[in-house]
Amino acid sequence: MRLVPKVTRRSAAAFLLTTLATVLAAGLLATTVGAGVAQASAYRYWGFFQWKDNAWKMASVGPGSVTPKDGAVDGWRFAVSGEKSPPRLPRAAADFAELCGSSKAQAGKKRVGVVLDYGVADEAPGGQQPAKPRGACAVVDAKATSAQVLAAVADVREQKSMVCGIDGFPSSGCGDPVKKAPAVASPEPTVALALPASHTDAKAGRKADAGEPREGAGDRAVDAGSGGLPVLPVVAVIVVLLGGGLLLLRRRRNADQGA
Repeated sequence: MRLVPKVTRRSAAAFLLTTLATVLAAGLLATTVGAGVAQASAYRYWGFFQWKDNAWKMASVGPGSVTPKDGAVDGWRFAVSGEKSPPRLPRAAADFAELCGSSKAQAGKKRVGVVLDYGVADEAPGGQQPAKPRGACAVVDAKATSAQVLAAVADVREQKSMVCGIDGFPSSGCGDPVKKAPAVASPEPTVALALPASHTDAKAGRKADAGEPREGAGDRAVDAGSGGLPVLPVVAVIVVLLGGGLLLLRRRRNADQGA
């Protein structure tokens, strides 16, 4: 007579649930550890700023959600910045009169100054050479957002509403991780801005210092959830465990019927 282990449906279900909970907990732990390992300490990206109270303030929302008023000044700075370090501000002060003094007010339009700081060569990706910082004046529709203001004075490469490149710099990548944030002076030395004669040649004036952007050259958005445990392997393990539990219950039922 073959002996069958005395396993009730309740105990089999309890075993299955316990094993499943263990696998899920292990998966969560692996995901957390994996994310911690993959997480970089700094990122290389274009920062968006607004000139307020005679100082640069990092914008709390993206440029597509900001509608600057006539007389405002937007700032952009490309740099490597750590997650816990202060933001890298544009290295030139905003002077609306200097940026837009030659542009007259127009009905239904607004004038917004723009400061573009392409950063330093040591922080440029792949040996690329940043253009000299420049200023511009955008004369745009009164309801235009800061994203539209930027597009009026520069060529913009973006990925999923994130500004990845301005005037072809950098030519690829988007918010790339960097192992370590550089040591920089605080405050950083100021720079002089190259200014166009008027807003009408704002784009033309920068072409001597920066090349045209190359579209589709390795655009990549930052994925904050990367580095975790792959989802499909975890699902596969769960399916196998569920199948084993069902098989155990079926064997117990067949043993009861054969007794």
